[in-house]
Amino acid sequence: MSDIILHQYEMSPFSRKVISIFAHKNIAWHAVDQPITAPKPELTPLTGGYRKIPVMQIGAHIYCDTKLIIRELEKRFPETPLTPPELLGAAEIIADWADHRLFSNVAGPSIFEIGKLVPKEFLADRAAMQRPEVMAAALPIEHVKAQFVLDLQMINRQLLGSAFMLGAAFTLADAAIFHVLNFAGNAPSLAAEINQHKAIGKWLQTIRDMGEGQRSNMAASDALAIAREATPDHTPPADAIADDALPVGQMIAIKPNDYGQEVTTGEIIWVTAEAIAVKRTDAQVGDVLVHYPRLGYLFEDAS
Repeated sequence: MSDIILHQYEMSPFSRKVISIFAHKNIAWHAVDQPITAPKPELTPLTGGYRKIPVMQIGAHIYCDTKLIIRELEKRFPETPLTPPELLGAAEIIADWADHRLFSNVAGPSIFEIGKLVPKEFLADRAAMQRPEVMAAALPIEHVKAQFVLDLQMINRQLLGSAFMLGAAFTLADAAIFHVLNFAGNAPSLAAEINQHKAIGKWLQTIRDMGEGQRSNMAASDALAIAREATPDHTPPADAIADDALPVGQMIAIKPNDYGQEVTTGEIIWVTAEAIAVKRTDAQVGDVLVHYPRLGYLFEDAS
């Protein structure tokens, strides 16, 4: 089973990031709706503990974090490349900035303003995902909004000279900034700031008009059945390496180093310079291979 399955929910900005790439590549994919808050009983059998959205599933292979999901899509669908090699480093740097600094300037004000549109338990759930020291150091909303205005000015300057962030074509840099600004548009005060920049507005609409690729919906129970019936391929990729700190066969615990501190525990099957794959066995789905990027994650011996 090689169908692309995306575990997501409609309001998830990071899901929109991946969906914009489905659109760019015109990929056929299945959307599986997951709850907006924990628990997520039809996701954790696949991931073990990781509950951030989105998660991509291909058979019994589970891909966590949009960084890794996008790399996998590039490998599997090279006929419509996302980012030219000569721009990839710049695009990845911009994407990291957008996913962290830009998103942090949007998340607080957006959640505050759209609070009536989300379940009442949403705010408590998101607060629980943050480390206590991060919550304690939270900046005033008005300061964060002012920082967002400065972010918009930088983005607008770039778009005044080109159709997309890195030139004439859509790249990873566009997908990463798009999902943040698209989400920010749900908050009236942030939408008003975005609307002051015509170049940004035109760029946003261009990406929205790309659509969603070839989307169909799938029940979560069907996705679990697909994982259960599939057998993960343990063959190491061509760029696999030997890493004394992460030896093949060791049991490790994996968790994000920013927020969402849930842990996935598994046996290391292979490691590359940028990714790791671990085998998990779950009563509902059997053996699965869970893939993580190394950037942004902590790995601890769990043997």
